[in-house]
Amino acid sequence: MGLLILIVIISVLSGILYWIHRKQYRFADKWPTFEPVFPLLGNTLMMVGKSDVERFEVIRQLFQESDRIIKAWAGPKLFLLTSHPDLIQQLLNSPDCLEKPFLYKFAGFGKGLFTAKYHFWKGLRKRLNGTFNQQVVNGFVPLFVKCAEKMVAGLNEHVDGATVNVHKNTEVAFLEMACATTLGGDVLERAGKNEFAKGLDLAFKGASKRMISPYLYPDAVYRLTNHYNELMSARKIVVDFFLELVSERRQYLSNNNNYDDSVGYFGEEKDETTSDQPRIFVDELLKVSRDGKTFSETEITDNMYAVITGAVDTSSLVTAHACLFLSFYPEVQDRLFKEVDEFYPADCACLDFSPATLKQLRYTEMFLNEVQRHWPVVPSIARQNIAAIEIDGVRVPPGQTFIIGINALHHRKDVWGPDAERFDPENFSEERIKQRHSYAFLPFSGGKRICIGL
Repeated sequence: MGLLILIVIISVLSGILYWIHRKQYRFADKWPTFEPVFPLLGNTLMMVGKSDVERFEVIRQLFQESDRIIKAWAGPKLFLLTSHPDLIQQLLNSPDCLEKPFLYKFAGFGKGLFTAKYHFWKGLRKRLNGTFNQQVVNGFVPLFVKCAEKMVAGLNEHVDGATVNVHKNTEVAFLEMACATTLGGDVLERAGKNEFAKGLDLAFKGASKRMISPYLYPDAVYRLTNHYNELMSARKIVVDFFLELVSERRQYLSNNNNYDDSVGYFGEEKDETTSDQPRIFVDELLKVSRDGKTFSETEITDNMYAVITGAVDTSSLVTAHACLFLSFYPEVQDRLFKEVDEFYPADCACLDFSPATLKQLRYTEMFLNEVQRHWPVVPSIARQNIAAIEIDGVRVPPGQTFIIGINALHHRKDVWGPDAERFDPENFSEERIKQRHSYAFLPFSGGKRICIGL
């Protein structure tokens, strides 16, 4: 008798929960659902037991199932997916879609610019805009050249035809650039550098893995896995390394009245021909105030992490992908070499890396854009609406999660033509750009929360 009563109670509760859930998401009935969908689990089973590559393929198929919007379920949680440029433009420019959904909390470092909740991000972005501009970048050009030369020298050791992981070389080079511009000096020469670099990599990859593994979304489940312990250990290493540097930079600024113009970037004595000292990101964070108060250590370390991981992952992958495409297409490589050699001949003792000269490398820019079209470093982004919006003829209540497929967008044949899968730098000729939707190419997002580095 007791068992029967328990079954009845469970059945009634299940029915009530189903009715509430059905009513909550009835607004989305117009849009198709990605199949198969399982009770309580949604589409989650399609991700279980698969490699990262296989999960990526599942996500790619998701976006191909509908021209405009398709529904997918991570357990009881609804995701609305789109790769249509009109809808993407509306979402990314809507003042009611500036929130980052729960997926971004997996990255940790929640006070960072790229993952912060809207109410915090709004003021943070305004205060940090001055730390990201062309003048700031120009000050670091000598550093970029130095790191690039070191990277090329490392790659030259593999000209014997043996297989090489180019990304390992590009990752080291851009990690050095990012750390130097963010933290100052030869950071990667410090004690604990290897643990820091490894921790940084594990923290980023661990968060990324959780984002594409819906069965790891519940905190109660995730904390039982080895992934959780590894991620927490990696984050602690990174934060401790940051805090030590922050303490040193804070003391340096205090002792030198913010900056000592007689000292160069790496501590060398400056002469009259030396340009202004580059503006180190951590120094800017230490000087910027918020409502009359300086940033907390958590806010500083979170933003340092956001900038470093954002810079390293994007730049190193684009460069590695570029090397790969050059090996695939020797005719593109020849044309690229001729253009670069025209402005930077091998026998020239003084190379001009000014923005004006770099802008003349038109084919180089076209090539790099085509690389990012084929393999965008961020294949999808997410937004959450903080107020009701109308999209695709449907009124969507607040709190819904939209997944924007950048990779899918970059391969749409109705946007890029019937040869969308073909690698062709001419896709970025001025003529073709004019004929294309303004939101057809989004390697670094778009709209109001576009990457601050652009």
